[in-house]
Amino acid sequence: MNKSVIKRKLFVKKAADYSYTILFFISFAFFTFFVIRPNILTILSLQEEAGKLNILDVEYENVIKKIVDIQSFLQENGQDLYLLDEALPTLPQINKLVIDTQNSASNSGMSLTTMSINKVDLRDTEKKSARSKISVTLDGGADFIKSKEFITLMMNDRRLKTIKQISFNQDEKKGSASSELKLLLEVEGYYL
Repeated sequence: MNKSVIKRKLFVKKAADYSYTILFFISFAFFTFFVIRPNILTILSLQEEAGKLNILDVEYENVIKKIVDIQSFLQENGQDLYLLDEALPTLPQINKLVIDTQNSASNSGMSLTTMSINKVDLRDTEKKSARSKISVTLDGGADFIKSKEFITLMMNDRRLKTIKQISFNQDEKKGSASSELKLLLEVEGYYL
């Protein structure tokens, strides 16, 4: 064969091989950049979103468990919830507090001389997150046993109360040891 024909065949063969390779790399780059890369980015973003949704799912599951626990508590103790309303009423209920105190005094044999209720705003209609209080000052007399019984009866009422101040004084006019004690008691009752 002719030398020039052989050269042409060799060069054409090489040119065909390179063109095929070049076209392959161009098409591979095109598919990589425009087809594979967006799919990989979509997969990664979906995995990240799935992780966030799993965390959110765990949080919702914990909230649902708390709701179920509260609901089961209410079902078990529903019949006793009225005691909570009696312990911390929504209104001051001053008349009930006075009547309960008078009943405790009469049942224990204590004689109350004065009962004063410190200022209470009955017009306050705002909902507060903290409890409010009524301060009641009692002055009376009885021996020590009756005074102790009065305090016990008063504190055993269903209304939530605390003793802020208590003082016992012996009546100086009557000299015997079994004489009547003068009791000064400041009690705070709470309401919502």
